[in-house]
Amino acid sequence: MTDVILKGGLVDIGDGEFDRADVAIEAGRVTAVGGDAASSDAAEVVDCARFAIVPGMVNAHCHSNENWFRGRWDNLPLEPWMLFSYPAIAGPVQSARETYLRTLIGGLDMIRSGATCAVDFLYEMAGFTDESLAAVTQAYRDLGLRVLIVLGMGDRAYHETVVLDEGLVDRSLIERLERDKPPTWEEWEAFTRRAVQRHHRPEEGISIGLGPSGPQRCSDHFLQACSALADELDLQIHIHVLETRMQALSGQKMYGRTLPEHLQALGFLGPRVNFEHGIWLTEGDIELVRESGTTIVHNPISNMKLGSGICPVPTLLRHNVNVALGTDGMSSNDGNDMFAVLKVAGLLHKLWDIDYERWLGAREAWQMATAGGAQAAGDVAGLGRIEPGRRADLVLLDLDSAVFTPLAAPLHHVVFGSTTTALRHVMIGGRWVLREGSVIGVDEPAILAEIREAAKGVLSRHDEAWEIGEALLAGVRAGWLEALRSDVGVNRSVPLERAGGLPAR
Repeated sequence: MTDVILKGGLVDIGDGEFDRADVAIEAGRVTAVGGDAASSDAAEVVDCARFAIVPGMVNAHCHSNENWFRGRWDNLPLEPWMLFSYPAIAGPVQSARETYLRTLIGGLDMIRSGATCAVDFLYEMAGFTDESLAAVTQAYRDLGLRVLIVLGMGDRAYHETVVLDEGLVDRSLIERLERDKPPTWEEWEAFTRRAVQRHHRPEEGISIGLGPSGPQRCSDHFLQACSALADELDLQIHIHVLETRMQALSGQKMYGRTLPEHLQALGFLGPRVNFEHGIWLTEGDIELVRESGTTIVHNPISNMKLGSGICPVPTLLRHNVNVALGTDGMSSNDGNDMFAVLKVAGLLHKLWDIDYERWLGAREAWQMATAGGAQAAGDVAGLGRIEPGRRADLVLLDLDSAVFTPLAAPLHHVVFGSTTTALRHVMIGGRWVLREGSVIGVDEPAILAEIREAAKGVLSRHDEAWEIGEALLAGVRAGWLEALRSDVGVNRSVPLERAGGLPAR
């Protein structure tokens, strides 16, 4: 017997087209779309005449550890900003309950903005524990949100990973950074194997992935061992690559070549690998990405807020590179609203100096947020489309809302409207997680009140870490200015397709 029939909705049938159809759901998956669905018996039949039915989006890059920091900083580029949002040392310990609460607040944002799956690139600045990871997985289970939890890791000390003028930093602080280096690969491997054994349940909605933080933050041995473990355990890899000019300069200083070139030399690239950001790619880097099947995760809002640059998405798509969309962290976006990211992605690249017949628009943005994100989440066959056999991760949007009034091209409303306000129901794996605008799995008002109270204690414990950040700021700023003045990026992308407003080199 069919579990649910969504009857008569305006269904996204692919390629930017919508049509009236029934959607039948059984055992967490779509079993029929169209006339066949209407003839089935069902435990629940939902009249969807007033709803558009779309696949849930994949937020292919977020950081739940940042969720305490919504609205805290502005006008700081990535490397200075990281001194405060990602303390190099003295990150305070958070209780399991605090970790659970901070995960919930970001997850609520995503469910309410049409994301049914997230890639949470998770860091624990005080160090991972079995208890902290269990708290994160429990929060996602309680919300019903599908997630790939990527364990953020590295083995190089902070001062080895940035362009830093050490003459502007007290020597005792450099020595402390050296003493407080991250765990070794062997320690990371043991924790990862334990995490996979305890929590990796893709069919239940929780997956584990590997997150070498960035090539400049990991030794070659670490990267190669990480790649081998991912192959052994069949895990996705996410890694920050060429997010900023400083990272591009770091690669040249450390390896005498670009970071993607170095990763290719290590045998690291491949279809299970996802580059977060990929802004400062050269033409040669793009070719390496294309040949290896590596995905680029585009984070346009955080890239703008941190002044990191504009990812060459039109060029990537023209080269048949898979591109996904992400919000990035709460501290560099100030929210996990996927509809906001979707709209920016559909508009930003119209600023490129190219023929308007080659602009990106609603269709390309929606593809990145759905099918493109499915690959980044490691579930190409399950997510991203409404088809028989696919997961029943569905979002119902109110066609009677102002967003769809008057109704023209449905996809344009979805991508460019204030669509979060039209969201009424969300189903993940055939289970309702939001009905009539109310979250099912948790007491949202009570949780929000508890988070507001808990945040006071968590933030007060960051005082020492933020003081150390201030002590490092002058040295990091000097490195950032060096990168700004450098000619790194001369060969990036295609010179005739530069984003408007950027000076030609």
